[in-house]
Amino acid sequence: MTARHLPALFAATIAALGLFAAGCGDSHKQPAAITTQQVAAGVPEAFKGAPAEVQTLVADIVKAIGEQDYPTAWDKLQTLNARPGLSDAQKEFVASSISSVGAEVNKAEESGNEAAQEALKFHRANK
Repeated sequence: MTARHLPALFAATIAALGLFAAGCGDSHKQPAAITTQQVAAGVPEAFKGAPAEVQTLVADIVKAIGEQDYPTAWDKLQTLNARPGLSDAQKEFVASSISSVGAEVNKAEESGNEAAQEALKFHRANK
C-alpha cells in the first residue's frame, strides 16, 4: 500500500466505524424511567397468568418495594429477568424496573445501608 492510498483507507475505516456505532445504538436503548410505585403496581399486571413460581417472585418484589427493601426487590427483579420465555414487553418492563429499583439501592448505599452495600458489592463481583 502506498502513501496515496492512506487517506482513502482512513476515510473507509471512519465510515465503517460510524456505521457500526449507528447500528449498535438501537440495541442498547436505555430503559424507560419509572417510579418504584409504578414497578409495584405494574409488575403484577405484566406477569398476570404467569406460572406459580413467577407469581411468587412478583409477590416478593411488591412486598419488598412496599417495605422499601430495595436490595431484595432488586435481587428478585434480576432473578425474574433471567427467566427464559419473557415477552418483549415483560423484558422491557423488568429492565425499567431494575433501573429504577437499582437507583434506590444506590441511594440506600450512599446513606450507609448495609444491605444495599452488600447487594452492590455482590453484584459488582458477579458481573
